[in-house]
Amino acid sequence: MNSISSSVAAVEGTRPVVAGNALSVSADGAVLVAGRRPVAGDGIARAVARAVAPGDISADASERPITVDQTNTSVIVDERFMVKLVGRWGAADRAGALLERLAAVGSRDVDRLVGRVEWHHPSLGTSTFAIVTEYLPGAEDGWTWAVDDVVAVLGGGPEPDWPSAIGRHVARIHGVLGENAKNAGPDAAAARLERAGDALARALAAADPDDEGPGARLHNRRASLARDIDSLAATAPGLRFPIHGDLHLGQVLASPDAKGSRRYTVIDFDGDPQLSAHDRSSSDAAARDVAHLVVSLDLVAAVAQRRLGRADGRAFAWADRAREALLEGYRAELSHPELFDEALLPGFCAEQLVAELHYADRFLPVWRYAPDAAIAHRHRPTDEHPETPWTPPPSAPTSS
Repeated sequence: MNSISSSVAAVEGTRPVVAGNALSVSADGAVLVAGRRPVAGDGIARAVARAVAPGDISADASERPITVDQTNTSVIVDERFMVKLVGRWGAADRAGALLERLAAVGSRDVDRLVGRVEWHHPSLGTSTFAIVTEYLPGAEDGWTWAVDDVVAVLGGGPEPDWPSAIGRHVARIHGVLGENAKNAGPDAAAARLERAGDALARALAAADPDDEGPGARLHNRRASLARDIDSLAATAPGLRFPIHGDLHLGQVLASPDAKGSRRYTVIDFDGDPQLSAHDRSSSDAAARDVAHLVVSLDLVAAVAQRRLGRADGRAFAWADRAREALLEGYRAELSHPELFDEALLPGFCAEQLVAELHYADRFLPVWRYAPDAAIAHRHRPTDEHPETPWTPPPSAPTSS
């Protein structure tokens, strides 16, 4: 591994050898180590960290896996560094570029970027093979800490103040990434409408309107969802820039800081995994990130009710308050207010809700209850199909 600068290293060739293992790219774009996916303990992550991290990392430094990422391989090295090894060629190029922009201004709204490793391939070109960031001991994602807080509120605990803080974090990130925002162009509204309409159509096609449960609840709210989506037709083109693209509370880590309070950091800038690689790399409106984030407040409220084992309308009342606080914090902190067109929120939120439902249908059926609950809360039903009230399924570990 040859050092290019203090924070960028490189491997070269069709089958470069790292830690005694040959890297390769399969015909379908999978990045392999000795013909398989990399794992903690094979020395790859340690070699990457030693190539880009300042200071000394011993040749036998520890490697510990993080199992929540199903796309890439994330390994904690020496209990100091988080190393993400890409699962597919090109999957981390976007994240690497955005994290470098944020690192250049000293952003503390994201994990500190230590460095990355490029792979110069003779036929595929150059791509990011690995990204190294600081490791934050004790960090939890929002599907844990945010749910804990909502459960505490429902038990009579204090109202958390993090919705406003997270709004400010995201506004600062957008302020950096949106410095060179471009006009979205005259076809932007039509493209948004088509994308959102397609998402609704896919969700409806997968839902049984006669099941008296999730399918009936979705079909009974079709008109309300379509009305919000149709509002996108009248929106202005606005500005576009490289947004986060898959922003939800699960992408926000909370870790203890030196003062005993929480530090919040936004992670995973790879983009929406449901989109094609081309669409993930495309610029979009700031409101897309904001919509995804406020929808996730409703999803957290649903998870909290599952944790409690009962439907409790106070959870969604909290989500309503949290939504307003997050938007207020975001608006107050955004350095370039022209980046945020609030008129896009209803359509983008409706699209995200049905996209979550379609994701659950395809990949994670146990998650379906959460967007089902949020849709039932946010949208007024018709009585076209008999339906039962939403109730949470039995509690179990949850992720999306």
